[in-house]
Amino acid sequence: MALVKCASKGTTARRGASAESTRAATNRPAPKDVEIRSLLSEYADNEVRADSNFKNHVIQTSGIVDDVKKDILDSVYITVGTGRRFEIPQVQCFVADDQVSKAANLSKGSRVRVRGRVQGLMMNVLVHDCEIVEL
Repeated sequence: MALVKCASKGTTARRGASAESTRAATNRPAPKDVEIRSLLSEYADNEVRADSNFKNHVIQTSGIVDDVKKDILDSVYITVGTGRRFEIPQVQCFVADDQVSKAANLSKGSRVRVRGRVQGLMMNVLVHDCEIVEL
């Protein structure tokens, strides 16, 4: 899903964004179900191999919420792991704009199921355009 910033306010831009979201959702490939423990251990073991298996693929996984935050550009993300303390890496899900209210309802330690496109490893396994599938 593309992030579009509009200079003017109006319902036309909002309707266009909704239509785009609907098209993107219908054209989206089926997600690859991945056990979070497997995803994280593959990236910890061999980033190159993990990238060939997951990068640019849409995945769906479940785990335990560690944090719900904003980055320096004000993008909302959640970190999801297995629940172990001081876990590195974790899955860092940058939530889509229409998912921010769902992210606001999450709490540290709660179980969540997420879906999004893997971008690779940069400290954490980065996943963009995340949807919160189940709370």
